[in-house]
Amino acid sequence: MKTTKEILDGIPDKYGSEKNTTSLKWKEDVIEFFRNKELISCLELGTWHGRSTRILSEIFKDVWTVELVQHRVDNAREFCKDKSNITFVCGNAYLDKTYRRFPQHFDVVVIDCDHTHSSVIKDIERGLSYARPGSIQYFVFDDYGHSELEGVHTGIKHCIKQYGLRVEN
Repeated sequence: MKTTKEILDGIPDKYGSEKNTTSLKWKEDVIEFFRNKELISCLELGTWHGRSTRILSEIFKDVWTVELVQHRVDNAREFCKDKSNITFVCGNAYLDKTYRRFPQHFDVVVIDCDHTHSSVIKDIERGLSYARPGSIQYFVFDDYGHSELEGVHTGIKHCIKQYGLRVEN
C-alpha cells in the first residue's frame, strides 16, 4: 500500500479550495485506521465530487458509491478516472431501487449523505443490511462533532443504543 502522504497527494482540503469535502485530517485518519485491516469492500453514501471515494479506492479492493446528482457523479468519475475498483451509482440513497444490483455484503460503510437525524438512522440501517454474518462491519461518519449538524450526532447515538453498536477510535 502507498504511504498516507502518497495517497493524499493532490487531494484538496476542506480548509482550502473545497469547503464541501472532508478534511485531509479525516482522510488521513481513515487511511491509518484501516491500513492493516484485511477488509475488502466499502459502500460510500454521498459521493459529492469523489475526493473521499478516491481515498477509499486506495484502501479497499471494491468501492461502491452512491450520489443523487448526476453532474457530481460525472465529476467524481473524472477525478477517479484512473481507478478501476470504483462503481459509481447515481441514485437516491433512500430508495430501495437504487440498490438492486449491489453486492450482498460490505465490510465498511462510509456515511456522508443527508445530515438529518432520521436520514442518518436510515443510512445506518441500510448499512447494517449489508453486514456479513459473523464478521465485524465498520461505519465511518463525517460531521459527527459538527456543532451545526446535530442530526448526525443524535442519529448515531440513537443507533448505538438501538442496535448495540460500539464506537472505536
